[in-house]
Amino acid sequence: MRIERIIFITVLAVLGVSAASAQRLAAAGGPNPRPQTWVDCVLYDGVVPNTSLKPNADSFDELYTGGNGFQDDVPLISDAAPGDTDYNGGRWHLNTLKAGVDPDKYANACSVEDLDLNDFDATDVYFEGPLLPRRHR
Repeated sequence: MRIERIIFITVLAVLGVSAASAQRLAAAGGPNPRPQTWVDCVLYDGVVPNTSLKPNADSFDELYTGGNGFQDDVPLISDAAPGDTDYNGGRWHLNTLKAGVDPDKYANACSVEDLDLNDFDATDVYFEGPLLPRRHR
């Protein structure tokens, strides 16, 4: 199995997609999941393509997930967004909430500053996908 497919399936699983559904989506080549992401309490739509990158390939931004989600049940918080001077163009490194940390601890979080980064474990998941500003609905 190609590393891109493994990472795609892993990201889908972290986002709450069942293993069977993740396998079907990866095999079918899509559709790509579009998880919402908080950045400094501004909501973005993300796109998780069936790709990966090597950790030493480029700079990347940190993405945090886990527990029962963050404010408004959004599954992800990022440390940067388009327009930030330190944004790395949608290259991500995924961090997950450590086992044993209260899964509701960050239910009201919407910014990296709301997190205790010691509560998260770095993963081996690196991928590329854009963050898209949300349109008013």
